[in-house]
Amino acid sequence: MTIVSLVLTWVLLLAVEGNPQGKREPIRMAVIPFEDVLGNASPDAMKFNQVLLSHLSREEKLAARVAKPDKPGTVLDRETVLALAKKHDALYLITGRVIDASTGQGNSGLPIPKLGRVNSNSVTAEVKVEMEIISVATGETVERIRAEGEKTLRSKQTWVNSPLGSINVGGSTPTHSPMGPAMNECAEKLVKRMLEILISRK
Repeated sequence: MTIVSLVLTWVLLLAVEGNPQGKREPIRMAVIPFEDVLGNASPDAMKFNQVLLSHLSREEKLAARVAKPDKPGTVLDRETVLALAKKHDALYLITGRVIDASTGQGNSGLPIPKLGRVNSNSVTAEVKVEMEIISVATGETVERIRAEGEKTLRSKQTWVNSPLGSINVGGSTPTHSPMGPAMNECAEKLVKRMLEILISRK
């Protein structure tokens, strides 16, 4: 066996040992914290950032890092955010905005003849988010994605009629807000669609 053959064999062995299962390197991406439609870091936008990053961290095929400017208040134009992404050696840049994060209440009731009624109160949270995937190498938009999440929680209260009026005799009441589950659903849809797009480009 020649020296060249020995060297090639050694290189191949190192490659196999370093990647025993033939796994691909995760797709590196820089995430700019999402803002609301007014360009502010609102409480809802900050909460959604946490939910989104939690989903991204669970994906073995992705390596996401938050990219923030060193100086607070820096104007995040296209050139600046691309520079931040390059600083993190990212292949893709992720930006986005929370278009809507709102809750609404509803009420319905079922009368019980001669006794009273059962009231059903509900709280529904709706979340709408837009995400932009940008190629760091070209600076061009790869795809814009929109996703929505919705969650409704209901409570039932029983009221009994009496000569003194209606009396609440108990029922069930939600102990948490539906906003968290709605954001979770929205983030899950975004990450799933993002993976489909990026894997198709490899």
